[in-house]
Amino acid sequence: MVKKDMSLTYPFLFHRHHIWNMNIKHLLSIVFVLSMVGCSTPPVEKVATQQGDTHWTLEFTWLKNNKPAEIKTYQFESRSDCFNTMYKMQEDAKKVRNQTGAGLCFKLFADGQERTSNDTLARQ
Repeated sequence: MVKKDMSLTYPFLFHRHHIWNMNIKHLLSIVFVLSMVGCSTPPVEKVATQQGDTHWTLEFTWLKNNKPAEIKTYQFESRSDCFNTMYKMQEDAKKVRNQTGAGLCFKLFADGQERTSNDTLARQ
């Protein structure tokens, strides 16, 4: 097996001072990058806390000839007020020819949010 002298093929790689300078430059750049990454503060993650609604929402739709004619949104303190108003609005919508109405009462509850007496249909 014959050994080739690589210094003749790639003279810039085997020059003693060049190898030292190249290694120091690479070493310094690696140390710089590692120190910047190591010393940087980690990003603070925002913890999204979901808050629930404090009110009941009624979304009522009037239908004219079985097509949505108007949609309105109302807010109420209690669930029973929301349902009572929805029922009254449905009855009022039926009084007009070719018209009816439909509604949805809802409230967004967050995890662990306490239910109150306003969140029940029956009064206690």
